[in-house]
Amino acid sequence: MRRRITRAFVAAAAAGATVTTLGLTAAGSAGAATAAHKAFAPSAPVISTAPCSGASGFISNAAPFSLADTGGCAGYVGSQRDFRYAQAIIRLPQTNVIPLTTLAETAAAPTLYVGLTSGDAEAAAGFMTCANFRAQFGVPLSGPCVGVTAPLIWVAVGWVALNNGATVFDESFPLTGVSPGDGVEFQVYYPAGGAVHFTITRNPTGVPPGPPVSFQLPASGTFNAVFNHAVALVDYSASTPFLTPGPATGPLDQRITQFQMGAWTTVSGNHGTFVGPWTLNAADVTNNGTPPPGGTINVEPAYLWNDGLGNGFGDAFGVWWRV
Repeated sequence: MRRRITRAFVAAAAAGATVTTLGLTAAGSAGAATAAHKAFAPSAPVISTAPCSGASGFISNAAPFSLADTGGCAGYVGSQRDFRYAQAIIRLPQTNVIPLTTLAETAAAPTLYVGLTSGDAEAAAGFMTCANFRAQFGVPLSGPCVGVTAPLIWVAVGWVALNNGATVFDESFPLTGVSPGDGVEFQVYYPAGGAVHFTITRNPTGVPPGPPVSFQLPASGTFNAVFNHAVALVDYSASTPFLTPGPATGPLDQRITQFQMGAWTTVSGNHGTFVGPWTLNAADVTNNGTPPPGGTINVEPAYLWNDGLGNGFGDAFGVWWRV
């Protein structure tokens, strides 16, 4: 993972001005973005992401490094505030959308996560396949993927990356007892000047809900970071090969996942769902990293809605793979 984190953070630092400019200026184009997507209208201005920095930060509208680096992200990004908390229930993709029957398929699967990022640090949690877990974090000495010769399972991971990816901490857990369509709740909390606190709960809306697993990273010691973005993303940048997913197999658009019960909180204590007192952008994946009509949308978030789980409007959205 350090190789991909380092590359991505260097790119994010170089593109930081672009991210900030988009956050300030794109809000006025929300109406135009909505009009251009009548079927599944995003509730925020659109950022086309190729490459996306993946499980290592967030980068928008930067020129691709090469054809092998054009994987992107789709979801929502909050900015223009400093953040301390992010949560979401993320639903495991159905196997007809993200098949997991061969090693090649598991290596091409996206990473799905929620978290906090900045130009040189990230704290996030979500799930990925064992193939991508190994690719991003290296072969673990212990953990859920040891001894798995055919990595056909999803694994829940929480991670902290610091100093442009020079330092990485992670904890991982097998997602036993969950099936495609089931939800896993991820909570990421960073008290200023401390460690990041994580809670992962399988089937949080089940009866009874799965027991939560809580941990902190680093396990001992503290650090100082300022997270000026909050993200909820389906991320193809760590997939192998590192390419955009292309059009859905069809004949219909396919929903990859749903993010539900979403919540972000700023350092100053302002609470929101994915909607709040911050700039909100939708991020989509196009075939070449440029927005339509220059690029073709492969994956995009749908409109924000209220899932009825208690957080209010804007706490849920789906991510769709387009034909």
